[in-house]
Amino acid sequence: MQAIIPVHVLRISCIVLVAVVLGDCSSTRLAYRFADQGVLWWVDDYITLTGDQKSALRNDLEALKAWHCETELPRYSAWLGELSQEMANGELPPERIEFHRQQVADFAEPLATRIVPMATRVLTGLSDEQVTELKSNMDREQEERKQEYLGAGSREKSAERVTERAERWLGTLNERQQAIIKDWTAGRQEQTRIWLEGRGRWQKALAGMLEDRNQPDFDARLRDLILNAPDYQGEAYRNMLETNTRDLTQLTHDLLQAADERHWQTLQQNTASLKQDVTALACTLPD
Repeated sequence: MQAIIPVHVLRISCIVLVAVVLGDCSSTRLAYRFADQGVLWWVDDYITLTGDQKSALRNDLEALKAWHCETELPRYSAWLGELSQEMANGELPPERIEFHRQQVADFAEPLATRIVPMATRVLTGLSDEQVTELKSNMDREQEERKQEYLGAGSREKSAERVTERAERWLGTLNERQQAIIKDWTAGRQEQTRIWLEGRGRWQKALAGMLEDRNQPDFDARLRDLILNAPDYQGEAYRNMLETNTRDLTQLTHDLLQAADERHWQTLQQNTASLKQDVTALACTLPD
């Protein structure tokens, strides 16, 4: 789902999984209300859509958001309440961190399923010129990511990214936490390489399918590509996912174990604020 579907979740850990689901808590309401426009801009980075294509996608996104707001946001709110209660004890053991990580993964599944027909409609309606543009932009982005994540200074940048995400929810990290992140990111170049290679395989599979987008089985093949992406990304990628799950759980636990009282207070406040935002989001549905 990396190239077409904006449903990316579980990038970091329990500390920032709230941000992965709904974005920065300080702008949740604004971001959610304009999410459909954001997706249109995002798609435009890959494909220059015609006016009719944009209109059709906009209608699909409006329907998706109406469903999501009515059905999914109450689930998010209930989960955030549960997480907030557990954090009040000043401790989250590894098994509870993994539980909450899985909760976010569960949130992604129905959303991804709903997005499949939208993606199918967009892709089957592309012209040959648009397909060529999409392939070129995917290749360009892949090369940019290689430079960013594997090029000079990438280890330092990786530590900066993890630190930034953690501090968004914990506040300024102490020296022990900074050292934990530095040590954790120091040995992750191989995992990053495997991730990028798997991402490239997925994009090549999509590019190949687009050549047959007018065939009767295209819908089923694309659905499988989106919902079972690791099957197309290679055995090393699948193994890396399992390792990353354990590593991220451990990183989260270590950061929380090293947290000061102010970190727990900041995390609780941010989670409570996000829950308030989620609960306050009014869903205006068509009659």
